[in-house]
Formats: sequence, C-alpha cells, structure tokens
Amino acid sequence: MISKIVTVGVRFAARVPWKAVYVVFAMFVLSLYLMFTVVNDRYMHHMPWYERPAPCITPQLIMDKLINLSFAVSDILTKLNVSHTLCYGTLWGALRHGTILPWDNNVDFCVLKKEIQAVPWEKLKGHFLAENINFYYDYRHGIYIINNGPAEVIINVFYITPFGEVLQDGFENRFLWFFQEQPLSFPLRLLEPPFKKIPFHNRQMPVPHEDIEILKYLYKHDWWLIKSPPGCSQGSK
Repeated sequence: MISKIVTVGVRFAARVPWKAVYVVFAMFVLSLYLMFTVVNDRYMHHMPWYERPAPCITPQLIMDKLINLSFAVSDILTKLNVSHTLCYGTLWGALRHGTILPWDNNVDFCVLKKEIQAVPWEKLKGHFLAENINFYYDYRHGIYIINNGPAEVIINVFYITPFGEVLQDGFENRFLWFFQEQPLSFPLRLLEPPFKKIPFHNRQMPVPHEDIEILKYLYKHDWWLIKSPPGCSQGSK
C-alpha cells in the first residue's frame, strides 16, 4: 500500500512543471511577507510618532546638525533641478515659527516622483556621497532617507494619478492600499512647481501652495493641532 502511494506521488511530481512549483513557492513567500507586514504595521508599530516617548526639546547640537543637513539637501536638490518643498511637521514649524519644531528629530521634504526620477540614480546618489552624506531609498515606504550623524532628512515621494491627485509612493502604498484606512493623497496643485519661499532658520525655503492646505491631507483628523511627544506642552496650530 505504501509503495503504491509513493509510486503515485512520484508520478504526480514528475508531471508537475518546475515553473509551477517556483510560482507556488514564490506566492507562498509573498503571502508570508504580506501577513508579516500587515500585522507588524497595523498592530505593533501603528502608534504615531507623537504618541511615543521622546525628548521635549531636541539637544542644540543635534538641532544645529539638522538645520545644516536640511540646507545641504535643499542645495543639492536645487542644483539637480529637483523641485521640493518642506512638509509634514517641518512645514508647520516653518509656517508658525520659521524654525524646526523644538522636539522634531528629522526634517521632511516632499517631491513629485517625476521630478526626482528625472535625475539618474548614480548622479543623485553621487552628489550626496560627495558631501559625506548617507543616502538610500526605502522602496517599501517610498522615501529617501538621508542622514549625517544624528541628523536625518526624509524626502517623501509622491506619484501623480490620472485623476489629478498625488499618492505616496512605495511598495506598500501601491500594492497594499486595501489595508490602509485612508490612503495618503492630496490634489496635485499643492505640489506643482514652482514654489514660493518663506524664511526658515534665516534662509528662504520652498513651501507647498496654499500654505497649510496640504496639512489637511497629511494629518486628516487633527491637522490644526501641533503634536508634541507625551508629557510635553501641547499647542494649537
């Protein structure tokens, strides 16, 4: 009986193309990855950054490095003709105080994908490495991560849809949007160059059109509030 089962199994395996086996295995691995991603993001790391413990005031040494790095990134993007703007909490700090928010630990820029992809990857990366600045692209979240020591700058990339809006780029945002409660999007007009500039740490830096309008999409439920870490004084936007 056992020998018959083995014989049948061998014959069945012989008739299954290896390509089909590879496809099934790849789908299995992909399914495991998707399950891990959803559980990891939705249940383990879904807490917003402003609900996590953090210093109320970023040390001045780190803040100075952060300011200098943001200028360096903007200068490189400008040199490469990549239109960009301040965004997220960095934009709030610029609009309200002309500075980075006291507790912020990074600086955010927003760019259109068509703008930054117009520059060849090696050329883009080379300009940052020439300034001894670490630079890499996070394909999962659709962001460029740039750091120099404790200072970090995030370039958030958005792609244009056929419906006159932009969506956050990245593997998860493009292919796992059905797991998102509200996919991040806003009208294209807010991120179309050219941009006006406002004072930011004694320099002129580009901001999106209509000033705070973009924040209504980036922070849909509480865009009018300045969010500081737990235990720090809160302020109204």
